Amino acid sequence: MSVFALRLPDDLKAEAAAQAEKVGLSLNQYIASALSARVGAQAEAERYFALRGARAVPGEAMEILNRAGIYNPPREDDLID
Repeated sequence: MSVFALRLPDDLKAEAAAQAEKVGLSLNQYIASALSARVGAQAEAERYFALRGARAVPGEAMEILNRAGIYNPPREDDLID
């Protein structure tokens, strides 16, 4: 386990401490739990987009974009003068 000094704005620390107390955790446990959730979500997003990117067909997106608007002109409120 590592020791890490963390600088927080006073108001953020106070709010985090209040929330930690509500759920019966120490501030340290609460911050570790919140950070763990965020790191896990980021890792899952990276995994998801890597899998999606691996399925991509180069050039296919440009073909789709080039067809956009054909037989489907912009609405009047979409036009820029």
